[in-house]
Amino acid sequence: MKRSAESIPLGARQSHCRLWGAGSLALLLALGCGDSDSSSGDEGDGGADAAGGSESVGSGGASAGQTGSGVGGDSSGTAGSDGVGGAGVAGAGNAAGAESTGGTDTGSGGSGVGGGSAGSPGVGGSAGSPGAGGAAAGSPGVGGSAGGPGAGGAAAGSPGVGGSAGAGTGGSAPVDGECNDGIDNDGDGLVDWQFDVGCYAADDPTEASLPRAEENGWTTFDLSADSLVIYVSSSDGDDANDGLTPETAVATPARGAELVRDGYPDFLLFRRGDTWRAQDIGPDRVVRRFKSGQDAEHPIVIYSYGDSTERPRFEIDKHFIDHDGNERNYVAIVGLAFISYPKVPGDPAFNGADGGGLRLIGTGHDILVEDNYVEYGEFTSQNETDVTFRRNVIYKSYHVDTCAYETDGSLNPNGDSTYRPSGIFCGGVDGLVIEENVWDHNGWNPDVAEACATIYNHDLYLSGNSRLRVRDNLILRASSIGIKMSSGGPGESTDIVIENNLFAEGEIGLSMGGNADTEYRFVDAQVLDNVFTDIGRAQPTTRTLTWYIDLIDNDGTLVSGNLLVNQPPLNNPYGIQLSGGTNRDITIENNFLYGLLRRHVVMDAVAAWSNITVQNNTFVSETTDECLMSHAGGFGAFTYAGNAYASGADSGTWFCVDGTRRSLAEWSTDSGETGATTAAVTPPDPGRNLDSYAADLGLGSTLADFADAARQQSRHNWRPELTAATANNYIREGFGVPLR
Repeated sequence: MKRSAESIPLGARQSHCRLWGAGSLALLLALGCGDSDSSSGDEGDGGADAAGGSESVGSGGASAGQTGSGVGGDSSGTAGSDGVGGAGVAGAGNAAGAESTGGTDTGSGGSGVGGGSAGSPGVGGSAGSPGAGGAAAGSPGVGGSAGGPGAGGAAAGSPGVGGSAGAGTGGSAPVDGECNDGIDNDGDGLVDWQFDVGCYAADDPTEASLPRAEENGWTTFDLSADSLVIYVSSSDGDDANDGLTPETAVATPARGAELVRDGYPDFLLFRRGDTWRAQDIGPDRVVRRFKSGQDAEHPIVIYSYGDSTERPRFEIDKHFIDHDGNERNYVAIVGLAFISYPKVPGDPAFNGADGGGLRLIGTGHDILVEDNYVEYGEFTSQNETDVTFRRNVIYKSYHVDTCAYETDGSLNPNGDSTYRPSGIFCGGVDGLVIEENVWDHNGWNPDVAEACATIYNHDLYLSGNSRLRVRDNLILRASSIGIKMSSGGPGESTDIVIENNLFAEGEIGLSMGGNADTEYRFVDAQVLDNVFTDIGRAQPTTRTLTWYIDLIDNDGTLVSGNLLVNQPPLNNPYGIQLSGGTNRDITIENNFLYGLLRRHVVMDAVAAWSNITVQNNTFVSETTDECLMSHAGGFGAFTYAGNAYASGADSGTWFCVDGTRRSLAEWSTDSGETGATTAAVTPPDPGRNLDSYAADLGLGSTLADFADAARQQSRHNWRPELTAATANNYIREGFGVPLR
């Protein structure tokens, strides 16, 4: 039986490896590419591996703990500083002082037995991360909530002022949990978070693997009766060892990979904090294909162990794993760091070209890629089934020789299409989940000569995938498009949900189209509850585009609940555009567009379109030169109803019909819209974006400052306030729209 996308690899049904926690369906955001300032241009087909990527080459307090010898919280106005690693149980009963400004004045707790329970949402907004030795992180909150969990037995802090998010200190866990008590609680021979693969981190209360919803959103594992565990350490391993214990670890990835068995639920564990340079998982392309697990409940797992919380670091000049067109099934790759050292500026081996990440191209299925860090490399997946990428960080994938020049020597903003690096390229995958990742600054590197931003390079490039879920991702500073979606023929991309992602900068947010001119290429898509801000502001390619959502040749698409704000003053803007030769059964509803320039919605209608509905949206602008609705072509296929409009322009010029300015009354007559109103909207804090959020978190004052912090996310240092879900709610609150 074919599994649904929500059960993609190693699903919640499994008793051995719990891959799925509770969560809403992801929303469909498809990206198309524009190669000129005036229209959605062709960015190249990108379907083949060589074209689609660079393959061608707080802390407030927790509940009071039991009285013990740990240092307790100070009872003065700010929470006291409890020494990290204090002996005994957490200090008792002293309440944290009230926070006065947004929640960084919190204490760390003693690291003895008995940390508190999960705290309330973070001071002034998001949940604080776990404090050293304290409780688990609290639930996310927005603006002025109670303080998050801290580490010692203090009570939750008072609400913060002004909606700032409480910043956690990212320390250890409550020491009375099973993953930090020195006992093998589940009888598998592995003890505590350092070694037990059922522990997501030190603050996991149980060693047994549970569903993700009970593991702070992480995937954990249990050993099977026939599992073999192989340990690898560059610092104290020796390939002459048997690898069966941490004390007898082998030294190299190749030897470790040799010892785990194909078709078994084995574990290949690399020591956290260790580094391997130019040491491949195998000596040739056959070995680098790696191996398969036993079944969906018993995958083969590449993971980590040890006292450090730093991911094992692999400095690579090629893909760490490359399926190379072959079938590999039931594989989990978790918690590793991949750095393409030939692309590191200043490295003795620098060439700006070689490197990689994971290349999952073949006929396999049930693949999990979670909690990995990739710098200067990328993920690729093609033609496989049930593949999940979650909670990874992908930063600055690039390739030299992407610049192009005019005959006079000036830079051509389109760039050179020979190399097309993106954070991820996926093509022809059936059952693809991409959730809670950080995609930042992919496709270009301004610190490297000839590594230009181009129209061909993106944060995510998704071509012809079905059962696609893209949800809760931070999609930041792309070379061109945040999510580019292409599809070659009718129905090639189906069952798409792109939901609750945060798009910032790049020059186009979501483009579902481009690259072809065939009918109904995207079928049954949903674009839900995403936030788009500052698209085009940085002008990475030097073009003047600021396009938020672009839809072409769609069949059965819902665009609902999205927030589009903070459009920069560039000369080629729009909010939502529908174009192409074939569109039918499209609904655009309950979206909030505020402060956009000139064209909030663009409809380039043709006779073949049918059943297009635009209803119950809010369009507000304070400028004087916009068309809140720009409609070209006939109205026979359209139903406009119940939208609210407001503009700083003359009331007779709010709408454009075939290039002619129209008033609201004239628009209603032309379009047949019923129930149109003048919007009365006064957002409480308009202009909120990731710059202001970084300031409220105490991280700095720019999107770059926020991104720097978000890239530090890992299972051992997880801060809910740095996730798309919490950041989106912060921005939503500023514009007065419902939170999620």
